[in-house]
Amino acid sequence: MSTPKISADEQKKLRSKARIELERLEKIQENTKTVQLLDTFKNKFNICETTYKVILKKHQAVKGKKSKERLTLNMMQVPHALKFAGYDFDYQLLNELFGSNSEKGKTVKKLRDAVTHGINDKAAKEIEKRQDELFGYMDNFLNTIKTFDEVAA
Repeated sequence: MSTPKISADEQKKLRSKARIELERLEKIQENTKTVQLLDTFKNKFNICETTYKVILKKHQAVKGKKSKERLTLNMMQVPHALKFAGYDFDYQLLNELFGSNSEKGKTVKKLRDAVTHGINDKAAKEIEKRQDELFGYMDNFLNTIKTFDEVAA
């Protein structure tokens, strides 16, 4: 299969577009406060997601589903998998954390996706604006996982 070709003019336009994107990303990286916030946000969500996937893996195995190398996070199964493990999470909290849609703006998952796959400026600003609320969802989830059996006893 041959390599696709574009004209010299199209190449120049493409290089210009890439340079503009690089400059936009470098400008974001210059603001250490924003970079730190986004890193902390993404890392905390990764902890939530990885913790949940421990439960999802067992849930899928008991259901007889073949173990996948890479489990996907699907809000349609989140409440069921967590209930399977004995948790009683508020659906609204789970939706704000792992869902696709929220009346308040983007969900934590969608914001994580938006700042991981290209650093969307609008999403970064939304994280800054809703920081306490968004971190609150993640902290609530993680605290419940950490203390559930202590509280239930």
